[in-house]
Amino acid sequence: MSQKVKIWDLAVRFFHWSQVLLIAGLWYTGEEGMIALHQLLAYSLAALVVSRLVWGVIGSSTAKFSRFATTPVTAINYLRKPYPVTGHNPASFYMIVLLIVLVVLQLLSGLATLDNNYINDGPLVSLLPNYWVELASDFHKMNINVLLIAVAVHVVAALWHSARVHNVIWPLLTGKDKLVNKGIKLKNSAAFFVLFVFMLALLYWWQGSKLMAQL
Repeated sequence: MSQKVKIWDLAVRFFHWSQVLLIAGLWYTGEEGMIALHQLLAYSLAALVVSRLVWGVIGSSTAKFSRFATTPVTAINYLRKPYPVTGHNPASFYMIVLLIVLVVLQLLSGLATLDNNYINDGPLVSLLPNYWVELASDFHKMNINVLLIAVAVHVVAALWHSARVHNVIWPLLTGKDKLVNKGIKLKNSAAFFVLFVFMLALLYWWQGSKLMAQL
């Protein structure tokens, strides 16, 4: 009988659920024209993503990208016949890469996006030619829809997988799951949070003070 053990460290769980809340907040503030708050949430998400990328190299075994990176053939075979996996399954690697790429592109394009009220233009707007600013602004508006579609696919897949194959949602809340694959080595998440706070402070020092004054 499989026993439940800790497979997700606090860093991974914090990143996952904080990203959910931040993307939801970014969509809402963008739709409502709350640009100052929108940009503050964007810098928070940027700090979170940078920290996760670093943690994906130096963190726990289940957090490392190298551990669950697979070939497309392996991912396709897994989708054809899914089975329980401790940690990320073979197909999840490609969804994670897609979501991170879309988020990074959204953040980068936001730096060069025009504010409709010309109050809170992205910090790169004044440094780039008009053509690039217009391109970034158009891409920013389009890419959020692509990102939301990808998120929706991810949610549906997670719900289906949890109902039919292996519950992957509850372990991301509790950190514990049935041990299927051995060799799980968790690390203390302190380094992740130190980096996150540092990046957050750096980004808010760069742009945050003038934005918070407008809240």
